[in-house]
Amino acid sequence: MIFPAYSAVLPFVITEWNMSSAQAGSVQSSWHACYLVSLFVAGFLADRFGAKKIIVRMSAFAAAAAMVFAVFSNSHLSAVILYGLAGLLSGGSYTPGLKLIFQRTGPSASGAAMGLFLAAGSVGYALALAVSAVVVPIAGWRTALILCAGGTAIGSAVVAAALKEVPETTREKQAFPSRKDWSELFANRGAIACILAYTFHCWELLGMWAWLPGFVVQAHAGGAGRAASFGLLVVAVSHLISSIGSIFGGRLSDSFGRPMVMLAMTLASITCSFTIGWLAGAPAALIYAVIMAYNLFAIADSAVYSTALAEVVPAGRQGAAYSIRSVLGFGAGALSPWVFGMVLDLGRSGYVTQSTAWGLAWTSLAIGGLPGIAMILWFKKLAPRRP
Repeated sequence: MIFPAYSAVLPFVITEWNMSSAQAGSVQSSWHACYLVSLFVAGFLADRFGAKKIIVRMSAFAAAAAMVFAVFSNSHLSAVILYGLAGLLSGGSYTPGLKLIFQRTGPSASGAAMGLFLAAGSVGYALALAVSAVVVPIAGWRTALILCAGGTAIGSAVVAAALKEVPETTREKQAFPSRKDWSELFANRGAIACILAYTFHCWELLGMWAWLPGFVVQAHAGGAGRAASFGLLVVAVSHLISSIGSIFGGRLSDSFGRPMVMLAMTLASITCSFTIGWLAGAPAALIYAVIMAYNLFAIADSAVYSTALAEVVPAGRQGAAYSIRSVLGFGAGALSPWVFGMVLDLGRSGYVTQSTAWGLAWTSLAIGGLPGIAMILWFKKLAPRRP
């Protein structure tokens, strides 16, 4: 919950901490940059020690780091450091979680299972935004952050209890792959195509998640008061809808194949990226409808990428493959919020109007996502045919 909480309070702290849009984006980028390191290490550790053990232990550390960020961040620099620390400890619930789920489900249900896993994350995002929408006008943005950090702690405890009786996953004798393992992974063209497709997917998705709450609050809800709270609630509802998309996308891929669903959802989300930023002045109902569709399409294929990669990589090295994917994907996701912010600063500097700056900033996400289409088509040629 602490990940979307910063996005929710961004319109308020950007003024209080006297940040530019690029600086505000760099805080989000700090999270992603540190998170990708966490994902990279957690994947290898899951291969060596078992996914369940890594999930439980790293989740507890992540909850503590989230509370430190919520309580002590008070400037751009402190936020970069403390939010980055929270990201550095948060990857243990993702990469090992994917490995645990894939090794506990059959091929005909793995897409749906991955979808349910990501849908749970979307519900957490929605809850953080809803809490912020209600609490910020009453008790301020810091109280909202503290409550979201508390939710992270509760989630850590629930995970530990839920996994208590679950068997451990396959473990390797060494945590890090040998040179031969690396050679085999990079020679696996299906895996490389899937990883690259996911990388461009992350550019768009993580940039959208970072800036959508601020966009709604600043550009279409007046920036304060009830209008701002309503805007955050709209984004929260869109995350709830996206949780359905995760499940729906996974089930569709079980029936019609991974590449087809990946391609359809990518085309739909890129269309939304090209469109949403230019809707300034449009009726609120239209803007909110596009937001709902955008969040739905952008996340609907995330579970599909995870399942598709696991299907083309040996079980003993799935954690390593997810780690490489995470470095590239979340590396792109670390850059896109910062680039978005730099483009948005064109409006604050007077080079273009603020409404044009929003349009260009969202277009930067669409352009960054376009190469993913070619990667999906490449993966389609290489992916194993479904029976």
